[in-house]
Amino acid sequence: MLLFGIALCYLLGCSVLLKIDKKFSAPELIGFSFLAGIGIETVFLFVLDIVQIHYSQVLLMGINVALIFLLTYKYTITQQDLKDKWETFKSDSKSVNYVALFLFCIIAYLFYAIMVKNLFWPPAETDSITSFDKLGRIMAIEGRLKISLFQYNLQGAAGVYPPLFHGSFAYAYIFGAETPKIIITLFFLSLLLVFYQFVKNYVGSTAAMLFTLILMATPEMYAHAALGLGNMPTTAYICAAVLSTYIWLDKGEQKYFWTGAMMMGFAVWIRSDIIAFVAPAILVVLLHIWRTKDFKHFITYCSFAILPFVAWLLYVKLKIQMPQASRFDFAIGYSAERLSTMLHYVKAYLFAVSYNEVHGGQLYGIVFISFFIALIINAGLSFKKGAKTAFGNQSLLLLFILMSFVLYFTEFYLINEKVQAATIASLMASSFKRGMFYFIPLVVFYTATCYSSKVIFDKLEKFRTAT
Repeated sequence: MLLFGIALCYLLGCSVLLKIDKKFSAPELIGFSFLAGIGIETVFLFVLDIVQIHYSQVLLMGINVALIFLLTYKYTITQQDLKDKWETFKSDSKSVNYVALFLFCIIAYLFYAIMVKNLFWPPAETDSITSFDKLGRIMAIEGRLKISLFQYNLQGAAGVYPPLFHGSFAYAYIFGAETPKIIITLFFLSLLLVFYQFVKNYVGSTAAMLFTLILMATPEMYAHAALGLGNMPTTAYICAAVLSTYIWLDKGEQKYFWTGAMMMGFAVWIRSDIIAFVAPAILVVLLHIWRTKDFKHFITYCSFAILPFVAWLLYVKLKIQMPQASRFDFAIGYSAERLSTMLHYVKAYLFAVSYNEVHGGQLYGIVFISFFIALIINAGLSFKKGAKTAFGNQSLLLLFILMSFVLYFTEFYLINEKVQAATIASLMASSFKRGMFYFIPLVVFYTATCYSSKVIFDKLEKFRTAT
C-alpha cells in the first residue's frame, strides 16, 4: 500500500501542475509533483483535524481520488500536443551528449547509494526520534494532528512546527511504511530534478548536470539526504519557490509564477522561520510589479506565501494552546561578543575555513567559494560589458540572497538563549549550520547561470559539438 500511497501523492501533484500548464518538462513534472502532492496531503491532514474528522488510509484514498478526478476529468491531450512532444524528443535524441551522460551516471550512482541507505536504516537522529518520527507515528495511529502527546508535554521541540515534514512521515506510516525515510529520498530527488531543469533553462544539459552534481555532492547536504531531519526537505521547497519566482520575473512564464507562489506557501508550511525568505521574495516581486502595475499577481503571490504561516500560528494558539515563552529577545540590544561569535562562524561557513568545532570546507565544499569567485569575475566584467550585461535580472536574485541572509542572521542574533536552552555558539554550530542549506541551491544556480559561466559553457559546447 505504500507504493500506492506514493503514487496517489504524485498523481495529485501532477494533476495540479497540469491544471497550471501542460508544458512542464519531465524533470519539472516529476520534481514538482511530489513537492506539491505531499504538501497538499498534509493540508488534508490539517483540514480534517480542524473539522475533527480522524483521518485514515481509506479516507485519504477517497479524497485523493476525488480531487484527482475533479482536476483532470476535462484534461485532454490534442494531436498537436503529442506531435510537439515527439518533435522535442526527437530533437533531444539526435546526438548523445556523452559528457552529460557520464555526469548523469555519477549522479545516479550517488542517488542509488542514498536511496538504499534510506530504505534500510530507520531514523536514528535525536531530533527525529524525539520529535519528527515520533509525531508522524502517533499522528498515523491516532488520526489527528493534535495528538495525545501534547497532554503530557511529550511532543518534542517539533510539536509546534508547521506540519508538512512530520505530516509527510505520518502519510507514509498511514500507508504502511515501516520506516518513513523513503519520503526523504523523494524530497532529495525532487530537489535534484527541479534544480537541474532550472539550470538547463539557461546553460544547457552539460552545465546543468555538472552543477546538479556539485549541489548533490556538497558534503553536508549529501549527508542530510540520509537523515530524518527537515532541513534538506525545506531546502527543496526553497529552491523550487525562489528559483521558480526568479524565472518568472526573468522570462515572464506564467507557469513559474504559480509554482513559485505555491512552493513558497509550502516552504512556510514546513518551517515557520522560513518567513526570513518569504519577506525578501515578496519585496523582490513588489519591485517587479511596481513597474508592470500588475497588482493582481502580487496579491495572489502574497496570499500563497503568507496564509499558511498565519493559519499555523492561529492553530498553535487556538487549538494546541501551548504556553510558549518568546523565542526572540527583542531587548537584547547590541552585543559585541555575541556578534563576534556569530560572524566567526559565518566566516567559517562562507570562506571554507575552520572555527572551533566547524570547518566550512568540510561542510560545504567549494559551493560558497565558487559563488564569490563568480561574483567577483562578473563584477569585473561589468566595467567592460556594462552592469546590465554582466548581471541583468540576476541582480534580483542577488538582492534576494542578500536580504534573506541578513534576515536569517538577524533571527539567530535575536534568539533567546534561555528559552532555547543553548548558547549562541552551539546554535551557530548546529541550527545555523543546517540553515545554510537553504542558500546552497541559490548560490549554485547563480554560479551556473551567471554571465561568465554562460560564456565559458557556450565555448565548451561549441568545442564538444565541433560547431
